[in-house]
Amino acid sequence: MNSSVVYCADMLMLGQDVLAKPLTTGVYVRPDVLHAYVRDLLERLTGDRPSPDHDGDLPVAMEGAKFYVRVVGTVDPWLQVFSVALDEIEASSELMVQINEVNRQLRFARAFHVSRQVLIETEIWADDVNPANFAHACRNVASATDAFAPELCAEFGGRLFFDESKSSEYESQSAPRGNVAGPYL
Repeated sequence: MNSSVVYCADMLMLGQDVLAKPLTTGVYVRPDVLHAYVRDLLERLTGDRPSPDHDGDLPVAMEGAKFYVRVVGTVDPWLQVFSVALDEIEASSELMVQINEVNRQLRFARAFHVSRQVLIETEIWADDVNPANFAHACRNVASATDAFAPELCAEFGGRLFFDESKSSEYESQSAPRGNVAGPYL
């Protein structure tokens, strides 16, 4: 093993608080270590240590709504944070055109259709996963979902899954149209 490679698990065993700073600084992060770190982070942020669902995603109830988290990649992994904006919706060319329009307006997130669902997702590199970045990612996804899912549902049908997940403690974090682009300069 290369002695210049430091794993976060070693820092955890040494009792260092890696949750207060980025996971690593220029070193390789193994996906299994990122996954364990994210579960620890979620437990600290929400009081609940999530178990993976049937897809391997970690369901997260945070700030009054339901999100999902997935570790992706075997080398230089990243974290996907996403919501199910719409469920039970069939793909159509008209829906894809509208999703493209949503993506044109979004910043730091994207919308797409997969397996009869419209997801809104953002990503965080493993090195940048920390409580502040994770909370910001959730708010960004929530804002975009609040801004676009109702319009998509009204036009194309489906079920507002994210809306159904909201508890009474949810407060909309959205700007007038979510985290969308401003005028082109």
